[in-house]
Amino acid sequence: MSKKARRLPPFVCEYKDQHGKIRIYLRKPGQKKIPLHGSPWSPAFMVEYGKAMYGEVPADGTIQRPALLVKPPELETIHGSWKWLCKEYMASTEFKALTGTTPDTRRRILESTWTERISPDSALVYGNMPLHKMTPLAVRVLRDRKSEFKTAANDRRKIMGYVFGWGMEVHSKLVLMNPVHDVKRLKHNVRNVPPWSEDNFHTFMQAYPPGSKARRAMSLHLYTGARGCDTRLFGPQHVKNGRFSFTQQKTGGEVDIPVLEELACELALAPKDDLAYILTEYGKTFSQKGYGTWFNDKCRKAGLLDRTAHGIRAGAATIAADNGATVHQLMSMFGWMSESMAIRYTKKANRKKLADSGMQLIRLGQRRS
Repeated sequence: MSKKARRLPPFVCEYKDQHGKIRIYLRKPGQKKIPLHGSPWSPAFMVEYGKAMYGEVPADGTIQRPALLVKPPELETIHGSWKWLCKEYMASTEFKALTGTTPDTRRRILESTWTERISPDSALVYGNMPLHKMTPLAVRVLRDRKSEFKTAANDRRKIMGYVFGWGMEVHSKLVLMNPVHDVKRLKHNVRNVPPWSEDNFHTFMQAYPPGSKARRAMSLHLYTGARGCDTRLFGPQHVKNGRFSFTQQKTGGEVDIPVLEELACELALAPKDDLAYILTEYGKTFSQKGYGTWFNDKCRKAGLLDRTAHGIRAGAATIAADNGATVHQLMSMFGWMSESMAIRYTKKANRKKLADSGMQLIRLGQRRS
């Protein structure tokens, strides 16, 4: 059977029982599985699928809801609906200009809103909601559905705002307002990942000898300022004429920096025939999640129980700022596209220096001449 024919509708799974018969079920998160019959995507199957997806079947066997919901909303896009506007936005030049992981993140968050029911007992979903009914109340409901995870709730609200803002310019006859403007962000305290200190870096380096995979990984993090998603893929192809060059996956920012002597020494000890400097025990490149798990385990074994790969970048930027790096130097070193991130570090470093010099002025007995 072709790969396309094996694709199943959302929440549908199939398996072969002990008698060799194919069993098909609808399995929605947090709900009991419902058996389905027939061939997936056939008209009869999709009717049964629609009934299972969108509510109980009355005793007389009829379905009192719009016919469009016999199919899952993923299979149909209604002109002028919320899903239609999202798809228009994702096909736009503005969306295609996004770089790094941003497009996939926005797509995933927008698609998650399409199958949300407008209320727990309703068969209607927000994906098929006409745009004039996507009011601040509708946005607030979609935001609050994620309120258990406030960052996710605020991200959903923010990205919906991008879509409506774009729609007001391109489809002004259909999108008359941006309802997100009347919906506030949820307040919450963000727990920042603790940055590494110089003592932390020394502790890690002392735990792993030169030439070890863990020390090489740390050197790549520290002396390139790279995130784990980039570090796991670094190899000899990124080094040329004494410079380390790469494009950041997350932002698409270009980084082109000199290879410091400390990093050069570690890379010289790496296996010569590998395409990547950090490989799994099976000789494969790490997945992003796998790399984070592996590196964090190395941190724990070094006695750094509250440190992760995520905090190295902030630690390196802090050290550079404390040693006098300017805003634009930090932007070039860490691939930041705006000054705001770099200013965080230079402002903190400058406050420390001013405090050190200013404390000398409160000694008793001093007088200006």
